[in-house]
Amino acid sequence: MDQRRLERLLAALHDADESPSVLRRICVVGRDCASVAAAGLSATVDGRHAVVEASDPHAMDVETLQVTHREGPCLDAMASFRPLLEPDLASARARQRWPMFAPDALDHGVAAAFAFPLMAGGVAVGAFDLYATSTGSLGREQFNDALLLADLAALAVDQGVGAITIDGVGIRAEPAEPWAHSAVVNNASGMVSEQLGIDVDEALLRLRAVAFATDRPMVDIARDVVARQLRIESWATHD
Repeated sequence: MDQRRLERLLAALHDADESPSVLRRICVVGRDCASVAAAGLSATVDGRHAVVEASDPHAMDVETLQVTHREGPCLDAMASFRPLLEPDLASARARQRWPMFAPDALDHGVAAAFAFPLMAGGVAVGAFDLYATSTGSLGREQFNDALLLADLAALAVDQGVGAITIDGVGIRAEPAEPWAHSAVVNNASGMVSEQLGIDVDEALLRLRAVAFATDRPMVDIARDVVARQLRIESWATHD
């Protein structure tokens, strides 16, 4: 685990925008870190593949194309459990692979698309997509940032961290209820929320991110926080 990368991305998420949705923040940070035009997230909702968040309305439209056509890089990434990187949607390869999505994406000004599966418990629960308006591959740093953001998105999607609302579509996923976590996790989330001046959902994601980075169960991280053996630092204090 690249701890410095994690801290840098967590700080960027903290400062991304005022949206209460963690998933929207991930889209915005992913777009900016990769220097692409847009980013989106889709997930399996009640057994259906659905768009859950995007960096902007344009990204939402392109994400919807994949759901509507039932084809595209996000679906292939989820099926293969691996990133699907297409640097040129106008290529014969891309048009043959996605005969409906590729031309429609081009019509929307998207020249390249990169999809990263959201892995939780050995299952792909969704995909994180980046869309570029010019052809070309992602750089190594951009690729690694996207991989880690996909991991953070998987944590949020799997636990329902942060309310997700899509205006005009009627999709809303509520945050996990307090009883869904053990008492020590709830206590630790409350302590982190109070210490850092952030809401409880953001504090919970912070605990999960630390557990993910250190490869420890979240309940163990929570016990250390409650016992004051571990202090969770502000997302905004890291360069």
